[in-house]
Amino acid sequence: MNYDGLSYGGGQDFSYGGGGGGQDFSYDLGGGGGGGEGSGGGWMNSGGGGGGGGGDDNKARGGYKNQTLRPVTIKQLSEVPVATGDMPILVDGEEIKQVTFVGVVRNVSPMSVNVTYLVEDGTGKIDVRMWLNSSSEGGGSGGGEGKDHMLDPAIATGKYVRVYGELKFFNNARHVNAHKIRAVTDHNEIAYHGLEATYVHLVKTRGPAAAAGAAAGGPGHAPGGAFAGAGSGLSPVHAAILDAIKQAPRSPEGVSIDAIQAALGGRFHSGDVTAAVDWLIGEGHLFTTIDENHLQSLYP
Repeated sequence: MNYDGLSYGGGQDFSYGGGGGGQDFSYDLGGGGGGGEGSGGGWMNSGGGGGGGGGDDNKARGGYKNQTLRPVTIKQLSEVPVATGDMPILVDGEEIKQVTFVGVVRNVSPMSVNVTYLVEDGTGKIDVRMWLNSSSEGGGSGGGEGKDHMLDPAIATGKYVRVYGELKFFNNARHVNAHKIRAVTDHNEIAYHGLEATYVHLVKTRGPAAAAGAAAGGPGHAPGGAFAGAGSGLSPVHAAILDAIKQAPRSPEGVSIDAIQAALGGRFHSGDVTAAVDWLIGEGHLFTTIDENHLQSLYP
């Protein structure tokens, strides 16, 4: 399987920054057409499966839909019920196979046939296992090239990486079997992945957002959709927190809760701020970055 690049949903351009000049973090799972694992679909899948025959065989394997790549957080993987045998692995009530996430390497444990990386993304930690014959950047699938990849200083403790792989269970413990691990060289990708994983989660659990202006309340107001406007139905403390984050200097690490408290200047009780932050995270307005005390807004 080729993981050099990944395009969700038939090649949509998911770029960070919106306007021209934004970084392109699109992916390419190996393109649509006929059999093989490169199904060409994406997480925003529709009923049809792209290209080629073998419909009965696809159905037996769960179809193209279940072979698509899903952006997730480690917390989502940690909340998946333990699956045994042929039990499906479910995230947001939908079966998944391939996942991708971004995190920082906290520990590296080399062994004779694989290397286990402990990866953290601010929502949790998980072991990521890379086998010697797995594909690697700049190399094929031979054992020697895989070993060189394991020793790559770019995939080391304290470095940010993007992982592509499958969630597995062994003795009721979970880990990710990685098909590919690559270094993150543009830290915008960290925030981008957080936004993307949040967006997909909201679409899967609440449905797509209503078209702008289509719902009562005017542009930006989408009751019950994935992205109701940031100002819709928010209390003063919620609005103040979002404004404090918006006014803070932009950085991949986000804004610390202490900095938010300082920006609010004592206008709200600290307990109310903490409760409001939890609510904003739960509703998808905010997401954590390097740890649970650093936040970024879903809105530019």
